[in-house]
Amino acid sequence: MERRTTELDDDESMARKIFVSVLVVLATLVIVPSVLAALRSPSAFGSVTHGTVVSGGWASPLPMDAKRLRIGATVKQSLTIANDGSLPANYRLKARVAGDPRLAAQLSVVATRLADGATIFSVPVTHLQSVDLGRFAAGEHETLRLRMTLMSTGTDAGDNVLQGRDMSVGFPWTATQASP
Repeated sequence: MERRTTELDDDESMARKIFVSVLVVLATLVIVPSVLAALRSPSAFGSVTHGTVVSGGWASPLPMDAKRLRIGATVKQSLTIANDGSLPANYRLKARVAGDPRLAAQLSVVATRLADGATIFSVPVTHLQSVDLGRFAAGEHETLRLRMTLMSTGTDAGDNVLQGRDMSVGFPWTATQASP
């Protein structure tokens, strides 16, 4: 009988050890990631920011289409970008070109700020990789006037090759929270 009790005690002891080991593993899997996440959080070191960066925008109601685009003719659009959030943000703009690359290479774009007429950029659309628009305070917005001109290739034959080609240009922007 004594031998059987010892075997039961050993079984119970082993079960307790396994149970405790499982608890330690589970606690480690839950606690360690939580602690690491807290340390990576900006609030762990005292810089707490409450609020949001919300970006909105709108363009003029007329789309840019190939029918309005001729060699030397300028098409005008406006683009308004707004920080609708409660925190300041830094804004960057780029061009997203889809379609025929030869046609896109001949499209020049000039952007001026409506508020003061300052030229923000003046480049072939294919070179517009990323432009710093600056810091927008909460609730601030800015309207850009975009003038797009299809430039000549320099020869009638080269210009004729562009006929019937298709492309589209979008101007997406990004907003990242600025330091208060």
